[in-house]
Amino acid sequence: MHPHRLITLTRARPGDTLVLTKPIGTGVLATALKRDLATAAEIAPAVQSMVTLNAGAARAMRATGGGVHAATDVTGFGLLGHLHNMLLASNVAAEIDAAAVPLLPKAVELVERGAIPGGTKRNQEALAAQVNMDGEIPDPVRTLLFDAQTSGGLLIAVDPDRVGALIAALEREGTPAAAKIGKITRGIAGTIAVH
Repeated sequence: MHPHRLITLTRARPGDTLVLTKPIGTGVLATALKRDLATAAEIAPAVQSMVTLNAGAARAMRATGGGVHAATDVTGFGLLGHLHNMLLASNVAAEIDAAAVPLLPKAVELVERGAIPGGTKRNQEALAAQVNMDGEIPDPVRTLLFDAQTSGGLLIAVDPDRVGALIAALEREGTPAAAKIGKITRGIAGTIAVH
């Protein structure tokens, strides 16, 4: 691949739309299974998400004709941890709409039942000073935004004029999600406001 066609996490720009290609909650669901808080059938959506490769999402990014400015996978540092890394590398901030973030079925219920991985708790502690959450966001959703993922999706910063093309391409590829979850803003590098 040509070096100028590489998509890294260093070029997100204020105004970019943030798009997520898989729902979150795999860490919570896997922990629930280990603790006998969920059945194999209940975590099947998480398994399906984890075995789905990000190749289709990568093809969709290339199909936007240069509209994607930055991207990262969402794994052990959770959604907000990987977003924080992108923001630091790009010297920008971000806003997230918590209600727009796709969650796996049963994820909220299982957080309420205590299926919270140690990595998720560490992510929350590590980013406490960088993330400002509205008080109205339910505690389980707060936790899930930090959930340590296994084989998570891609978090993509795309020019707002090309977001429609990206969403259409993701839908053609059949990615588990194609959700607009927020935007890149000007501000202190690495900081995240969650509404």
